Amino acid sequence: MKTKFTFIVGSTAVIVGIVFAVLAQSIAFSGVKTYPPPRSETSYAAQEQLLQNIGLLVLAFGLLLILITFRECLRASRRDHRPARNEG
Repeated sequence: MKTKFTFIVGSTAVIVGIVFAVLAQSIAFSGVKTYPPPRSETSYAAQEQLLQNIGLLVLAFGLLLILITFRECLRASRRDHRPARNEG
């Protein structure tokens, strides 16, 4: 049950991170009607970069949770398939 919950949390974090990173520009520039041509010099561009970095950080966290979950599942299945020792 614990691994299933961790996998769901990791998958959700991956999806949220991807959406947040992709939509960072539209979120940052949502209230702006026009902006000067060198967009990279505006405060909105800095906000966009920050939102992209946060999204990528959440994405990396989700991937880490998924990888940890898979590793634990593989370790558990390997322990279950070990031959029993004869203690007699």
